[in-house]
Amino acid sequence: MIDNKFRQPKRNRAVWAIHAACTLFAILTIASLIFVLNRSVVEADRFGLSAERRLVANELRHQMEAAVQFQAQVSFWDATYAELAAGRPSDVFVAQELSGWLWEDYGFSWLIFSDADGHISTAVKDGLVVSSDVAGAPLHDVEDLVEEARRRYDNVLRNQGDTYTLSIPRPDRQSATPIVPNIHAVDLREIDGQMSIAIVQAVIPETLQLPAARRKPVFMTSVRPLTARSLRDIEAKLGVTGLSFVPLSDTPADSVHVPAGRCADASCIVVAWTPKSPGGFVRAEILPSVIAIAAAVTSLMAFVAFRFATLFAALQQSEARNRHMAKHDRLTGLLNRSGFDDALAAALLDVDNRPFALAFIDLDEFKAVNDEQGHAAGDSVLVAIAQRYRRRVGSKGTVARLGGDEFGVILRTGYAEADATALAAGLVIDAQTPIELAGQLLRVGGSVGVAFAPKHGRTARALLSAADEALYLAKRRGRNRVQTADDLTPEERIAADEEIARRHAG
Repeated sequence: MIDNKFRQPKRNRAVWAIHAACTLFAILTIASLIFVLNRSVVEADRFGLSAERRLVANELRHQMEAAVQFQAQVSFWDATYAELAAGRPSDVFVAQELSGWLWEDYGFSWLIFSDADGHISTAVKDGLVVSSDVAGAPLHDVEDLVEEARRRYDNVLRNQGDTYTLSIPRPDRQSATPIVPNIHAVDLREIDGQMSIAIVQAVIPETLQLPAARRKPVFMTSVRPLTARSLRDIEAKLGVTGLSFVPLSDTPADSVHVPAGRCADASCIVVAWTPKSPGGFVRAEILPSVIAIAAAVTSLMAFVAFRFATLFAALQQSEARNRHMAKHDRLTGLLNRSGFDDALAAALLDVDNRPFALAFIDLDEFKAVNDEQGHAAGDSVLVAIAQRYRRRVGSKGTVARLGGDEFGVILRTGYAEADATALAAGLVIDAQTPIELAGQLLRVGGSVGVAFAPKHGRTARALLSAADEALYLAKRRGRNRVQTADDLTPEERIAADEEIARRHAG
């Protein structure tokens, strides 16, 4: 009895100690898991925000680089330089190259030619020529860019006696970026009440040789607005929401932002959007498991690590998917226009060692399928023909959907011209082969225009123009056929150029 009397309190104290230890261990375990979980949430949110900032900043840079490339096709062009010999471009040049191309195709709202002192010779707004007084305001908004472009131009100008040479570094041949002289100035600016990409560059010839009489340059100022539709396209591409341009001092409390342009004070415009919260996903997914298996510390910690790794992989896959979708067509899975332009630029870098063929394909009677059977049937036709083209071209080249019912093919294997023409004939057959849909046979056709590099040009502009002219000839000669740029007679080339110019102007 005595032993039992003293043993009971000892046993009770031991039980309480074990209970206390277990409770403490449980509390410490749960606290540790909560700490790890919170750190995972913080790190996931931090990583997500960092990835989104990089994506948005890179996309803005890509938009500016693309606008610079588009303008350079005019400002770094012999035809433009020759036009400005008389002080201002001709009305035909303005209509075809400025209004019908840079405005209609690429969305430049302002195109202004001026000297370094701001004297305007020609100004085009929304495709229409306007007076110098009207163009004074946007030119005033980019005075610093004009000065920067002038300074860069002067820094590379070398006096050769009777002529001047522009000393511009040679581009990296391993890069897929087209050649653009490094004498431009570009920034995001608010012009006419809308955030826009503003570019200023001296107009120079492709030879980089200038006569002494034209030592003072004419500057081309271009303004490309970032419209609401552009922002929605960027949102869809990057998977972000609420993208907008707002003053830095007015950014919403729940938003994140990156600079838009070079301005740095509180009144400057930034790009803001509502961030995603991967940390919330982590907490919602892991917390029930943490509570359920709190006693199994090792397993739980491994589970937390696994879940965090899964989220990290999902974020990486999401970013990779965004990069993929920026260059590929959603319907067919082929390259889109942007991806096709990159592939063509890459092929041109090594055109001397690896000649290639460029084919444009336009489906015949496709509009009738859309009108009579509906857009779903039209989409089925596009998908089926894209699969056929992908199988036929295979490893011999690259296939892209350029938009609507237009496709492009780059045959980059150094094939003989006859082989490339034969493959193009196969593309016509692929288009003519009926497509079965819901018990019906849908029939379309295809016309193909082919140009060869470097035979028909060493620049994207020259090759695209040659292939477009050949495609026009195939349409004119009865459709469902292949024509090459060599097939054009002088009269047909003139007719093709006029038709293409009318298409761009319309």
